[in-house]
Amino acid sequence: MSKEKNTTIDLIESRRTIRSYSSKPLTQNEIDTIIRGAMRAPTAGNLMMYSIIQVSDQKLKDKLVKTCDNQPHIAKAPLVLLFLADMQRWWDYFQVCKVEEKCNEIGKEFQTPQESDLLLACCDALIAAQNSVIAAEALGIGSCYIGDIMENYEIHREMFNLPRWVFPITLLCYGYPKGDKIKI
Repeated sequence: MSKEKNTTIDLIESRRTIRSYSSKPLTQNEIDTIIRGAMRAPTAGNLMMYSIIQVSDQKLKDKLVKTCDNQPHIAKAPLVLLFLADMQRWWDYFQVCKVEEKCNEIGKEFQTPQESDLLLACCDALIAAQNSVIAAEALGIGSCYIGDIMENYEIHREMFNLPRWVFPITLLCYGYPKGDKIKI
């Protein structure tokens, strides 16, 4: 392995979870850069079967603290993004383009998305999330994954009024680290 310095590898190797954020707000340009980073992630079949919701409402962030195992840093994070496996767009496409009718017309079997497609959508969402983490790190912005968004997914589906084929996969909090960067 080459001993040359590589900034990307250094970012990955030095990344740590940040749960305590400074009061410094993120600029709109920084937020846009993080989201653009997520959107540049590779996806299965280039279908982009994920969506991202920016959670800005403080009352909603406060509620997420409780529904995600009492993690107060969610409420204090300058940026909170919810990454979703989104197969609804596929279903909507099938409906709008009348795919089932067209399959019947040409004698092809109409196939709906399968469980394996849901797994691909979950992977797409997580790859996008990790891309956003690397983009944030490149800007000096820390992050924290919140897995509890999945553990209470029924509550969160209702909280965000998610369509039938959309599932919360991970929640990410972002902010400038507060205090020293001591890695244990």
